[in-house]
Amino acid sequence: MSNPSRNFSLRNVNTSKPQLARTESQQSAAASDDYYSFSDQAPSSPDSLATIMQFRTANSHVPSPAMSQLQLTQEDSESQRPPTSSTVRFVEDRPANVSPISDATRSDGTARQSPSDYPGPSTTPGLDDSPYVRFAIDQITQDRTRGIQRTDSVSTTTTSDYPTDRLVWDEGLGYFTRTRTPIRHDIPPTRPSYTSPSPQALPQRAISVDPESFIAVDAPEQSLLYPPLDYLPLVLRPWALAVMIFCCLLMMAGIVFCNVWSRGEEGLWDYARQGGSRYFVLQFLPQIAAIPIIIWSFVIQAAIYRIAPFAMMSAERQQGLVMHRLPILSKNFIFPDLSHLQHGEALFGISLFTIWLSNFFAIPLLSCLFQAKYYVIDGQGVWRWASVQSVGWALVALYGFLTLGLVMLFVRFVSGWSGLMWDPVSLADLVSITQRSNILHDFEHSEIVPSVRESLDPRILRLGYWKLSSKAEIFYGIGEVDAPVRTPSLHQTGKSRESQPNGLAKVRFDLEHNGAFASDSQDNHLYSPTARYRWTPWFLRKIPVFIWIIIVFALFIAFVAVSFINDAIEGGFPPKLPTLPSADAFSSSNFLYSFLPALIGNVLFLAWQPIDVYFRALQPYAELSSPSGASAQKSILLSYPSSYPIQVTIQAVINRHFKVAWISVMSLLSIAIPVLAGGVFIALWYSSQDEIRISAFLPAFYALIGFCGLYAVSFLAIWPGRRRYLPHDITTLADLMSYLYQSPLLADKLLREPRSKTDLVTRLIIAPPSERDLPMYGFGIYVGRDGKEHLGIDRFHRPGRTDMLITTGTMK
Repeated sequence: MSNPSRNFSLRNVNTSKPQLARTESQQSAAASDDYYSFSDQAPSSPDSLATIMQFRTANSHVPSPAMSQLQLTQEDSESQRPPTSSTVRFVEDRPANVSPISDATRSDGTARQSPSDYPGPSTTPGLDDSPYVRFAIDQITQDRTRGIQRTDSVSTTTTSDYPTDRLVWDEGLGYFTRTRTPIRHDIPPTRPSYTSPSPQALPQRAISVDPESFIAVDAPEQSLLYPPLDYLPLVLRPWALAVMIFCCLLMMAGIVFCNVWSRGEEGLWDYARQGGSRYFVLQFLPQIAAIPIIIWSFVIQAAIYRIAPFAMMSAERQQGLVMHRLPILSKNFIFPDLSHLQHGEALFGISLFTIWLSNFFAIPLLSCLFQAKYYVIDGQGVWRWASVQSVGWALVALYGFLTLGLVMLFVRFVSGWSGLMWDPVSLADLVSITQRSNILHDFEHSEIVPSVRESLDPRILRLGYWKLSSKAEIFYGIGEVDAPVRTPSLHQTGKSRESQPNGLAKVRFDLEHNGAFASDSQDNHLYSPTARYRWTPWFLRKIPVFIWIIIVFALFIAFVAVSFINDAIEGGFPPKLPTLPSADAFSSSNFLYSFLPALIGNVLFLAWQPIDVYFRALQPYAELSSPSGASAQKSILLSYPSSYPIQVTIQAVINRHFKVAWISVMSLLSIAIPVLAGGVFIALWYSSQDEIRISAFLPAFYALIGFCGLYAVSFLAIWPGRRRYLPHDITTLADLMSYLYQSPLLADKLLREPRSKTDLVTRLIIAPPSERDLPMYGFGIYVGRDGKEHLGIDRFHRPGRTDMLITTGTMK
């Protein structure tokens, strides 16, 4: 074993030169030789030597926290005197890389250092033997110390002052066990006070310091390394919102013009017949004109959901529940989502409500805006198209509310401050934001719980630039202000374990389920199929999907049968309601048979949008669950939820994600159902039967049947596969972070602190310098940074480690 004094990070004992000394002092052997603390201020030179700090035991046998480094010199002088109490002391120099901050002071006394914090020697090629050497040395010294009786002026009994709870990284030896449940901190931890040694007396000794904490800072101005945190998605930039506002105002102006002109000029246009260009313009074109506004509003609300948690954290305007209660995926479709109002972001909440109101009622109201009315002009009766006044002014109010909501967004983002360097649209973006966070310890074992939101405590978080209390380096990410680092290894700039030739010792997976969670009564351990395949959205589970398929096909068959039996559509059917238009051109039967079919079709259209949203969001996990992993472009860089409607279809076809491509196409094509349903029916006079009947415009009706059939068949494509099942939801930021909190990706030098999205993508799509092939990524059981097994996202293969265990392709 070459030069061990430079490699052992916890302690190095040279057993070849023990000295037995007897002294009159009441100093504990355990406290003097084995109880010392670590610090990040250890000498950086590899040849420098760390110092063991002696502790004196009080008469009551309670160890004092005060340190006295002068005791080393005193003991050297006293070792020649006849001793009265036995003390084993090893006087060899300690290695330089001992860190003087005790583990008890790290991360509120609970966080543990990762394997990368303890580099050690390796006498076996390809295997790091240092944990076993430390374990053996620890047992030897422990046994020797326990066998020595300490006699002093207070007690003559045999005692053992050797600390048996010292932290030794054991690489799976079972000597150190991490707590299973997430650690909650209701009050700030108390920091132990230490008496620093005199610099004049011991200038070469390391000094113990309090734990480092996060301090919020502003980025240096005009610095390329620290770009301004004002990025906004394209659709939320002021000029883009101004264009959307202009479109809404243009729609309002058109409706106001139709209402005013129709009332003052006795109609808009002569009615010619059912069908033709005029029929198309007044019965279908208004709904078609609303489609761009509806589709673009979906894009806007997706961007709001995506950046709202980050914007609220950067503005430090929150209630501590943003990360694990505020959704990042769109939910504002059939029912309005008021979660932003509940979390104190009124501008976002009101804006989303106005978007929902417009999307739900715009097409049904536009489909019954124009009706045919009988006018007497110059003594001659004529049928003319007229604007329904009540419907028109309702639409003006509807688009007025939407404009108001967009103006609120404009005001919210006019300053451009969002706390973001770029748009966080993928898992790789989340890695770059959370890789140096000081809240990762909260997520302990959260990857296998049914609900992450229930396992976390509220925390007031901030997104922005930070620095540590003892360092000048500035970094970016999510953190808790004035809280300890808690994960020191994420802030180390030195050589990490993953950069060493031998890497970490290989870990064998517990395929027989004999690990710490094997006896879990709730079957929540990592290898449990129940935990691994527990969650998918309720409307995409097998039983609900089966029910949807039956219902949709049954309704479609009934619709076709009723339409063609006894020529019900071709021959028309009685309206059962008054048909004669009022002075404002309102007809009860025309309104009912335009508004109601359009409303039903609009519900079908909106019901498809959550399916599209979740298939886009789940696709990276489906790729990561491939038995051999997936490339970065098809997994952690996928950004389907943020892509535009047609763009996502093209991207999915290129990536051979045909389910996503088809479902995204149907999310667009299904809007034809409310458009056609709202204009297909009209009340006409049937002279052969001498009555008014509701007639259908047959070309539009046949097209409606075709789109409804396509809609029904598309439900067969949403049958959920095994790869789209996860342990828990992915709706919030906390849900996503639970799959990453122990991933070596957070400390991977390949992903360390990118300064732009281009920089991040470039790092991921090229092979690392030390490897020939592009890395593959997976979702499965991997060895985390703490040396334990975790379920989540990491590189499928890392040198020196066992490949990730992905059960999707092996378990039936």
